[in-house]
This record gives sequence, C-alpha cells and structure tokens, in this order.
Amino acid sequence: MHESDNIMVMTPEEELVDLLLDFIIVSANLAKKVNRTIKQKQIKEGGNVNGQNQRIGTGNQGPAQRRSHY
Repeated sequence: MHESDNIMVMTPEEELVDLLLDFIIVSANLAKKVNRTIKQKQIKEGGNVNGQNQRIGTGNQGPAQRRSHY
C-alpha cells in the first residue's frame, strides 16, 4: 500500500487479499449464526445440543456367553 496525495492506494494483490479476508470473516460469522440457530432449534424440539441422546447403549446387551470346557 502506498500513499498518493493523502489517499491510500492498494495494489491489486493487496485488494485481493483484503477481499479474501473479508470473505473469510463473513463466512465465519455466518457459520456461527447457522450453528446457533441449529442449537436453538434442537433445544426447542427437546433434543440434546451435542447431537447425542441420553442412551448409553448398554440396554440391549445379552448375558455373557459361558465357555464350555471339555
């Protein structure tokens, strides 16, 4: 960036970098809003926020098999 008559002039490369940084910032903010909305929707529907239900998965295990010793 250089100064020309008290006006900051950006090179095309600097403009591209600036534009890409703006895009990254907007994308990150949008992702945060989407995640926040999804979490709020899950809470309203009675779901768990972390995506897992309260089951631990041990309710359908049968008894341990005995080994037959010959």
